[in-house]
Amino acid sequence: MRAYRAYLSANLGWRKALLGALVWLAGMFAPLWAKAFVQLPNWAAITWMIGWALLGYIFAPYGMWKHHRTQIPSSGQPDRK
Repeated sequence: MRAYRAYLSANLGWRKALLGALVWLAGMFAPLWAKAFVQLPNWAAITWMIGWALLGYIFAPYGMWKHHRTQIPSSGQPDRK
């Protein structure tokens, strides 16, 4: 978690990181807010929340992985000593 926080602060800034976290939270609890206005079956709300959490779990580290991959020298080139 420390590495992810360091990546965010170095590359995105805290404002974008906070905005991303707020968007994720809004998406996570969107079914609960929607239930206040329309009748939504429980299975739909639960499915949405599980799907949103899985997407966050899959895509959150992608930016950190992509950034880290660009910093590692290509293994296709031999080492020069």
